Amino acid sequence: PSRVRAIGDKLVGQGQPVYVTGEIGINHNGELANAKKLIDAAVLAGADAVKFQKRTPEVCTPRDQWDVERDTPWGRMTYIEYRHRIEFGADEYQVIDDYCAEKGIQWFASPWDTESVEFLNGFDVPAHKIASACLTDDELLRAIRASGRTAILSTGMSTPAQIRHAVEVLGSRNVIL
Repeated sequence: PSRVRAIGDKLVGQGQPVYVTGEIGINHNGELANAKKLIDAAVLAGADAVKFQKRTPEVCTPRDQWDVERDTPWGRMTYIEYRHRIEFGADEYQVIDDYCAEKGIQWFASPWDTESVEFLNGFDVPAHKIASACLTDDELLRAIRASGRTAILSTGMSTPAQIRHAVEVLGSRNVIL
């Protein structure tokens, strides 16, 4: 089988140039101006793409943590308020989508729940990145497989059996480890 996969219009794998992704994650702190500066830095560095994280706070935050107060860059707030504060919605991601197109760089994200997969599918993202912490979430893996997009699978501290199982769930046709 071929060891070459596509991420949008770029080929990756055996015999292909290295595909460099700038990890933005949530380092934008919920501020579009920060996100744009991080995109600009990735473009300047010659990256092929930038990657964000997308979560539905009510799904990804344990219920017993919602009301726990924490110190944040914006003062003291509950953890669920903080999770909402740093999460971009449709309007912000449309700005990111337009900005990346203007700058000639691809973008995608790590969805942490099935709602976030559906959200990201509303944009023309070339791939979904699976965080190593989500590698055992079969429901999430099935949603990503159903999207038809390339799945970039982080293996982190996963066991070989967990990795094999994830690839079985995802199918090997559109998977990059």
